[in-house]
Amino acid sequence: MGLALNRAFERSVLSNAEDNLRNQILLLIANIEVVDGKVEVPGALPEPRLGQMDSSLFAQVTVKGQGVVWRSPSLLDRQLPKLPNGLGEFTFFHEFEWPRQDASYATSLGVTWETEQGDFPFVVQVAEYSEFYTKRLSRYQRQVGLWLLVFGGALIALLLALLSWALKPLRRVTQQVGEIEEGFRQRFDENYPLEVSRLTQNLNQLLNFDEQRITRQKEVLGNLAHSLKTPIAVLNGLRYTADIDEEAKRQIATMQTIIDYQLHSASTVGRRRFAKPIEIKAPTEQIINTLQKLHADKNINCQLSIQPDTVFYGDLGDWMELCGNLLDNAFKWTESNVRVTVENSRLADKESHRQALTLIVEDDGIGIDNSLKETISARGVRLDSQTPGHGLGLHIVKGIVEAYNGNFIIEDADFDVDNRQSNRTRLRTGARFTVKLN
Repeated sequence: MGLALNRAFERSVLSNAEDNLRNQILLLIANIEVVDGKVEVPGALPEPRLGQMDSSLFAQVTVKGQGVVWRSPSLLDRQLPKLPNGLGEFTFFHEFEWPRQDASYATSLGVTWETEQGDFPFVVQVAEYSEFYTKRLSRYQRQVGLWLLVFGGALIALLLALLSWALKPLRRVTQQVGEIEEGFRQRFDENYPLEVSRLTQNLNQLLNFDEQRITRQKEVLGNLAHSLKTPIAVLNGLRYTADIDEEAKRQIATMQTIIDYQLHSASTVGRRRFAKPIEIKAPTEQIINTLQKLHADKNINCQLSIQPDTVFYGDLGDWMELCGNLLDNAFKWTESNVRVTVENSRLADKESHRQALTLIVEDDGIGIDNSLKETISARGVRLDSQTPGHGLGLHIVKGIVEAYNGNFIIEDADFDVDNRQSNRTRLRTGARFTVKLN
């Protein structure tokens, strides 16, 4: 817009200069007389600037064969250069240059004067410094630039305000996503514009469906477990012949183990995008207190390191199964010491509202064989077989970890154990189980 306005005003300025010089030529011709083949110009010129020395307006008359026969007093001893001209036609030059002034405008007109001796041709030229016009153009450019700057700033501010207003619903959705992830909200608001309300309504339906699916799944599994208990109890109470009694008992125990594992695996909720965070310090302490009562004869020293605000983004039942199985395994195999560390950490995705969770359980027992570590830690290993010496618990742990897209690492743990007989401290190697949940 600025370029277009500047170009239009520049053409207007040039047109104004051309009209002005044309009028000066016509005024000058109106005062010229041709007497005896000579051009006579009165001393009192119609334009005062022509009579002022070193003014901004100049004129001269040129006769073919005679050269310059008259020039205005403003030219002093100078003369305008010869310019092309047409008979009876004005010729305008807006890039006219001559000594002592670079930027000037000029107009030339060829005239034929009728006399008694015949036609008398001569050329009238008028030139003017362009300073007046360039100053006018510069002043206009400054004013237009200032107004365009103000208008542009106002337009940008308006666009930013409109953009902020248009994106406000999306910012609300983003904020509510974070609140749902952090557990401060259960559903999205639906009082949004039409374009966004359909999205939030569908997300709310998805959240409702997810919760209903999990609730229905737990109810079905509970009903299944209750239904299977009675038949298995009946089978277990039957009397078999001596040659099949042991095998029957073993098969029933295997069936019970498989059912328990599959129920635990199927009841695992797993990682959800919009999971409510739960504080896990109290449930973890409850598990430890229960196990210490069960193993009171071993006098186990259990050290728990956990902050009160440590949270788990998942199902409480999953955490109880995960933590309970690892601690139960540690209490079974430890000599006298168990260490438990639970802490939150930031996820690799810095924009996520979630926090990662790390659970470390260590015991000073006999440890785990290296080949068994690889078998338990490897992804994709079938979980329907028992690990010798460690039961079904570690497989349940591994299934829960995989459901939460986490990592399960088994390592050796070093404990400094006091030897009361020798009054010395000895190093004992146990097992360390590290679970990282995203």
